[in-house]
Amino acid sequence: MDVIADHQALEERLIHLEKMESVGRLAGGIAHDFNNLLTAILGYTELLLARHEHVDDPERRDLEEIQKAGQRAAALTQQLLAFSRKQVLAPKPVDVNETVNGLRGILGRLIREDISLTFDLSPRPCVLMIDSTQLEQVILNLVLNARDALPSGGCIRIDVAVVAGADAHVPPEIAEPAAEYVRLRVTDNGVGMAPEVRVHMFEPFFTTKDVGKGTGLGLASVYGIVRQSGGFIAFESEPGEGTTFVMHFPMAADHVPPAPPRPRPSAPEGSGTVMLVEDEDAVRAIVAAVLRRQGYRVIEAGGAHTACELFETHHHEVNLLITDVVMPEMNGPALAQRLIARRPSLRVLFISGYADLGTHPFAANNPSIGFLSKPFQASQLAARVREMMAPAHERAAQGE
Repeated sequence: MDVIADHQALEERLIHLEKMESVGRLAGGIAHDFNNLLTAILGYTELLLARHEHVDDPERRDLEEIQKAGQRAAALTQQLLAFSRKQVLAPKPVDVNETVNGLRGILGRLIREDISLTFDLSPRPCVLMIDSTQLEQVILNLVLNARDALPSGGCIRIDVAVVAGADAHVPPEIAEPAAEYVRLRVTDNGVGMAPEVRVHMFEPFFTTKDVGKGTGLGLASVYGIVRQSGGFIAFESEPGEGTTFVMHFPMAADHVPPAPPRPRPSAPEGSGTVMLVEDEDAVRAIVAAVLRRQGYRVIEAGGAHTACELFETHHHEVNLLITDVVMPEMNGPALAQRLIARRPSLRVLFISGYADLGTHPFAANNPSIGFLSKPFQASQLAARVREMMAPAHERAAQGE
């Protein structure tokens, strides 16, 4: 009977994982398309704000409200991308102990006076390879979720520990378990969750809160961040007995802290030729408009094949290729590799709402290849292009 029960439990887990993967693909696709729209909205809004600089201009106040709404929408798409594990990451060695300590003040302000918050950190360094902002997002979301489960007050506890891989209860879908894991656990003694709630806990847009009081993306983004960072998450909860979320992240190998970047002067604005490849018309239009206002010459292409044809004529002029990552004819990395083979000195700036350039080894640790995440504002684009257009020795020094 135990063998049959174990088999049924494994089958149910696989079905649940397949469902989460399907929902994740849908969420990622929606976020990708929405990010293109937000790039155009935020870009044109910033251009219009530059024409209405006076603080008493009523149109400026209207434009600022549009900008704020666009930024809030952008934050929602980032949560969708986190759930779908398509969010752009900047992983680096991060000590979970230090991150939790750094958040103590913020967490104290987030909870109410009738809630106590306690910590139990590891005496050992607990270093992960993770995007530090996303780790903070995980902790903040779980503490907020615990706070909302304590309407009459109570306790929240955060503890960090190092556990051996053999003791981490690694789920079967993890093909190569790590030797050691950092365990991050958030516990509350709140209202807990009923079985019908637990089964939907990590699904995007699922929430038990009143209308207008929650998006249903907090725990979904936690799930995606943990999985995308190579970890796994589990929870225990019963009605009236509180809830415990337990995350395990692979322990990072020994590392040497990176040296701080050297300061360098900004590259002059408006010098050079940019080839812009973007299949979304609205995004291509705003990017081209921003670059031309900065003084750059822009050669536009609506797809990779057109870009290859134009490059044959203009390859000796183009200093920087700006390309979307996901395109129907040929993806951005493949296009970049083809054009770099034609002109090795070509610099490349990828723009995308989601991407994983880690799957493209030619992009790793290459100062001539950069990335800008959608949605971005005009000022962010201009600054990134100036950085990419800087002389090679300055970019190399910046990357040391």
